[in-house]
Amino acid sequence: MSENHHNNIRVSAKAIIIHNEKVLLIKYRSESDEWFTLPGGGQLFGEPLTQTLIRECREESRYVVKPGELVFIREYIGKNHEFTDFDSEVHQLEMMFLATLLGNENDVTHLDIHADRHQIAAQWVNLVDLEHTPLFPAALRSLIKNKKFPPSSPVYLGDVN
Repeated sequence: MSENHHNNIRVSAKAIIIHNEKVLLIKYRSESDEWFTLPGGGQLFGEPLTQTLIRECREESRYVVKPGELVFIREYIGKNHEFTDFDSEVHQLEMMFLATLLGNENDVTHLDIHADRHQIAAQWVNLVDLEHTPLFPAALRSLIKNKKFPPSSPVYLGDVN
């Protein structure tokens, strides 16, 4: 490795929020595509992961959440995937927590929010539709749809997309 590069691993917290058989996803659009991710984002120095989760969910969706169990850990090394053209320098660990809504749980609507680059909405997607939803990482589609969460410890998903 070159001494000139500052190679950092980014740590993020992501929320799996299921309410009334729907999951909350963040919708993005570029010039050529639309896709979804779980709400959440990067941890700030000195910030506990659960606080990261609460802050990022509020920023990206306006919902206040209560973090639950850590269920999945995903490692993403951009140079190993189809997005290498623009992600080759990305190395990220994502901690995925189950979370519940706090406050008005009946107010589950699609929200036009532009908190992040290319973000166009926070959207509730029916679990039955997840198999055909461009959710990244794709490895989560069937796990969330079928609510296959480990009973007592997180599952390390590895470097998947």
